[in-house]
Amino acid sequence: MPWYRTHGKIERPLTEEEFLEAMKKGRFVKRKHKGFVALLYYTGIRRGEALRAKKEQFRLYHQKIYFDVGKRLKHGIKTPALIIPLKAPYADEIWYAVEHTEPGHRVWPYSDKTAYNIVRRALNTYPHHLRLSRITKFFLKGYTIPQVHSWTGLTLKALNYYVGLVDVKKMAESLS
Repeated sequence: MPWYRTHGKIERPLTEEEFLEAMKKGRFVKRKHKGFVALLYYTGIRRGEALRAKKEQFRLYHQKIYFDVGKRLKHGIKTPALIIPLKAPYADEIWYAVEHTEPGHRVWPYSDKTAYNIVRRALNTYPHHLRLSRITKFFLKGYTIPQVHSWTGLTLKALNYYVGLVDVKKMAESLS
């Protein structure tokens, strides 16, 4: 059963501190699990987009990980390769997972349920919360709708939901 059916949807983005604390102290059964969580956190891709990723979709160039997600799920488009600086905390765990994958194989060959459990054990949340966090952070940092569209492949209608979350947060902060 999805997390939000029993615990409610989380609409507050995960903070950098919460992510770092979870990566440091969270329960990970395998080292590759850390790379999976870090990829979701830094890219905001869907769980299924990470699970289908093969070794050949990643490359390391000038201390940056380039990840060609391919055509996005749920009516998404093909986006440019996403770039994650290797110096970002725990980005090396993504690269570790890629390096320890045989050519032609999936980097994270897990079922949907296992992927969900990895995030729940480490962060006590669900995978989509990492997506919400990344997209919301982009808008809070001032990135435009076309820029976020280019990163996520989301439709403008779908992005409107995230913009609304950011607007409410900014408005609330202006009250203090």
